[in-house]
Amino acid sequence: MIRTVLVSSLSVLALAAGASAQEGQVRVGAGYETADFDGADFDTVVVRGSYDFTRYLGVEGQLNIGLGDESVTVGGVTGDVSLDYVAGVFGVVRPLSNENGSLFLRAGYTTTEGEASVAGLSATADDQAWAYGVGGEYFFDGRNGVRADYTRFDYEDGGEGDFFGISYVRRIGG
Repeated sequence: MIRTVLVSSLSVLALAAGASAQEGQVRVGAGYETADFDGADFDTVVVRGSYDFTRYLGVEGQLNIGLGDESVTVGGVTGDVSLDYVAGVFGVVRPLSNENGSLFLRAGYTTTEGEASVAGLSATADDQAWAYGVGGEYFFDGRNGVRADYTRFDYEDGGEGDFFGISYVRRIGG
């Protein structure tokens, strides 16, 4: 089911990007993020799309797909834990912005799903989080750039996560 939602979301984003290219600025990008959940680290691929209403205000959606497992030992028992996906929507403010780059603040809401297995048993869990972060973008030319960012996730179950990332960014329209 998640693949259906992912494909549908990316299709809508692609259509919206083409339709709105004349009205505002659309950004699409992909890259790498590492996630730290109280000492358990996960590597992820991130895909992101954003729309800027003005030079200083926008919205973005992102999807992180986990890469691999992390071995965790609790009470002398070792098991594997994996981060399946994180999907979120953020509001973005760019207080410092020009044609070559920007510094930004973002805040939004996310959902995360993970899986754990030990001794042949497995379980899946999901949780939602409010997330907030900072970052910057630099564009080498008018369209192609790089982005670095940090986002803190405060989960409803009381847990926390820190995501650090770097990604390629492509401007469309605007």
